[in-house]
Amino acid sequence: MIVANRMSPKPWTIGPQASVAEALSLMQEHGVRHLPVVEESKLVGLVTDIDLRTAYVASLLESLTVKDVMTHDPLIIGSQETVYQAARLINQHRLTGLPVVDDGELMGIITLADILRVFVALLGLLEESSRLDVVLRGGSGSLEEVYGIIRKHGGEVVSVAQLNSDVGRRVYTFRLKKIDTAPVVAALEAAGHGALL
Repeated sequence: MIVANRMSPKPWTIGPQASVAEALSLMQEHGVRHLPVVEESKLVGLVTDIDLRTAYVASLLESLTVKDVMTHDPLIIGSQETVYQAARLINQHRLTGLPVVDDGELMGIITLADILRVFVALLGLLEESSRLDVVLRGGSGSLEEVYGIIRKHGGEVVSVAQLNSDVGRRVYTFRLKKIDTAPVVAALEAAGHGALL
C-alpha cells in the first residue's frame, strides 16, 4: 500500500510571508490542519493548526508571519513509499503529517488521520465484527491449527495480530466477520488453546 493511494493530493498551500491570521483563516475555510509552505514552487516548510494557534496571540501584538512559526525543511516522504513507512516516520518523530514530495515537487500530504483510516480498515473495524483473543498452545503449527478451527466453525478471519510474545505464551487477536464465538471458543479449548474473553 503506497502513500500515493492514501495521501490528500494537491493540498492547500501558503507562502512564507502570509500572516498567521491568513493561514488560520485558510485552514478554517477548507477544514485542514496542515499547510505546506511553498515559495517559488518549492516546499520550504510546514505549518500546523497547533503552530498557528500557539502563535496567534503573539501575532496580534507583532507582525508574525508563517515563516516565523513554520517548521523549516520539514521531514518528507515520497509518493511511492509505503504507508507503513509513513506511519513509522510520523510515530518516530511525533508528527501529525508529512508532505509528499517527488523530485522536489509537492504531490500531496499524508496525515495521521489518513494513516489511522488505513489501519482501521485493515483491522476490519469499519464493519460489524467479532473479536477473539487466543493463547496458542506450544508447538509448531499452532497458529495454522487455530485458523483451521475458526474456519471449521464458520468463522471468516478479517485480520489477525500478535498481542503478546512472552516466552511460553503467544497471544493472538482475531477479528472475524460477525459470528457467535462460543462454539469456536469451545473447540479451541478442546484443542488445548486458551481463549480470552
